Amino acid sequence: MAEAFTFSITARCAQTGMLGIAVASRFLAVGGLCPHAEAKVGAVATQALVNPLLGVDGLQLLRSGATAHQTLAALLAQDAGHHLRQVAVVDARGEAAAHTGSGCVEWAGHRVGAGYAVAGNMLTGPEVLTAMESGFLAASGQPFPQRLLAALAAGQAAGGDKRGKQAAALLVVESQPYPYLTLRVDDHPDPVPELQRLLTLSDRSFAPYRALMATREKPSGVLDPEAIAQARAQANRAANP
Repeated sequence: MAEAFTFSITARCAQTGMLGIAVASRFLAVGGLCPHAEAKVGAVATQALVNPLLGVDGLQLLRSGATAHQTLAALLAQDAGHHLRQVAVVDARGEAAAHTGSGCVEWAGHRVGAGYAVAGNMLTGPEVLTAMESGFLAASGQPFPQRLLAALAAGQAAGGDKRGKQAAALLVVESQPYPYLTLRVDDHPDPVPELQRLLTLSDRSFAPYRALMATREKPSGVLDPEAIAQARAQANRAANP
């Protein structure tokens, strides 16, 4: 079983309703197991001795109408290894709940605020979570993905995973059954700045196409040739300033 000694933020944006998770770890491809989110439902981060089913089952509970606290309680009740798990849950209303098992590797803990939870295990110390929380709150005027990364960068600057650096990921959902944004750095000597670079690249090259994409309200998306040409031109200008 994988051990993701990790620090993460799980949050909801009060202005847009977006839900998301940013996570970093000295663990290969942490973005493949830890973050789980569904638009208008909630977000679940599962880490420490990772049980990915907590993410899958957590979203199912949230989908059925359970609150973040009810979801967390149900997940822990069904998992005999809960003392080895770390879980953070944020629901579509912004309620947040978190758990750090007594068997998680020190330093381990979590902090919960209005619409967010920061959590980490095998950290250099509690200052990592303090910095993450401060970084997230201080970035309140920025777009939601940038706020999540601001928290992650602050946590890394404060010490992060005491074993070192390897991987980071960002997952954001908005209103559709597919992610608004999903970026992963699976194996890199400095993954958090690399994740920021990918977000900047995405804002330049992908964002112009977002308004054209298929949605549940418009299943074929925007097919107008002029709109497509404008998006292509905007992306090309951003890629070649």
